[in-house]
Amino acid sequence: MLPLSDLATVDPVAHAVAIAKYDDTPERRRLRNTRIPLVDPLWTEVVFLSPVHPHAIWRAWREITGRERATWEFWAIKANVLPSGSVWLDRTLTQTGESIDPREVSPFDRARYQTMTATTSANRAWLEQLAASGHSGAWFQGIPHVLDPTAVPLAAAEVVDWRDAP
Repeated sequence: MLPLSDLATVDPVAHAVAIAKYDDTPERRRLRNTRIPLVDPLWTEVVFLSPVHPHAIWRAWREITGRERATWEFWAIKANVLPSGSVWLDRTLTQTGESIDPREVSPFDRARYQTMTATTSANRAWLEQLAASGHSGAWFQGIPHVLDPTAVPLAAAEVVDWRDAP
């Protein structure tokens, strides 16, 4: 799995489609130039990994709306395959488009990591807002992320459907 910026040389069309998602608001346009403290690459130069199992988000959506979402597959990557240099980002002090406060970033501890099987209260609140407005998407809003500034190996990864409990 590659950082978005690396996709430009591998598949320029896929890169153009993916980078265009940042064009919808001024805040999201600024994300492309947001630096990640501790590792220093830009937002588009890291791989984003969620510590929350996708089923937790699917389950929260179903609880909030009474509706089930269609199948959607994700890579489940073991923490022990991540290189040292990954960081934990828990964006609680700054907003989208703002510089990330260094206090929101810490080294990722592979040895102590456990997949979260329930979503965060911030994510649940986000899903409630989406449901109330009749929208869906941005499923991982309000969830900490593991950021890796290198390509993440998928050789040992497993494909999981978010409808399936861990």
